[in-house]
Amino acid sequence: MKTPPWPPRSLLGRLRRRDADALLDLGTPVSYPAQQRIIRQGDAARYSLLVLHGAVKVVVDTERGRDVVIAVRGPGDLLGEMATLEHRPRSAHVITCSAVQARIIRSTELADFLARNAETCLAVARMLSERLRSADRRSVDYVVCPAPIRVVRVLLDIVQQHGSTTAAGWEVGVPLSQPEIASMAGTGLSTVEKAFRRLESEGVLGRHYRRVLIIDLPGLRRFGELPGGIPY
Repeated sequence: MKTPPWPPRSLLGRLRRRDADALLDLGTPVSYPAQQRIIRQGDAARYSLLVLHGAVKVVVDTERGRDVVIAVRGPGDLLGEMATLEHRPRSAHVITCSAVQARIIRSTELADFLARNAETCLAVARMLSERLRSADRRSVDYVVCPAPIRVVRVLLDIVQQHGSTTAAGWEVGVPLSQPEIASMAGTGLSTVEKAFRRLESEGVLGRHYRRVLIIDLPGLRRFGELPGGIPY
């Protein structure tokens, strides 16, 4: 069976064909419908999930009773590997944004595979390092950037990781609601609504229910004050 082209920033996208195929041979296939909680915060970590199709959101319950969306993952991404490898409880929920196909990989199976496969182990380390760097950058954004700019940067992150090109522009690729985007940007829903209205009036994006189309990607970068990439 021909292996599909995985997003380059996903774990499978970082691997050579033979290593990706070896990882895909692990575990057992599973399917989930949209809006299903497939990993629960606080549970014991007995397995990891390798996403093959669809998208999920990573959500944390806070002590103030508010759910916070901290990340979106898609095809080629590995989920739950930190708790699995550390033998610690899950640190977040994982909820499907759309129908998802994945492989469940038992903790011992993943650990044994990484011990035998140095290239994949290094790719996992690089993936985790990039996620940490992204979290650090977002922490800086919370301090130095106005809320509308944070909204735009969240959109840019999502489209760079999960977007696809169409004749009309870039499809964001993940069905996120405006409250979920507000949660990722650390701001209120009204700020997202105002930012979207301005971007629409400037011809930068178009939107439908839970779908966003980036019509002018360079323009979106200018709104996010990132014409030349991340400044730090």
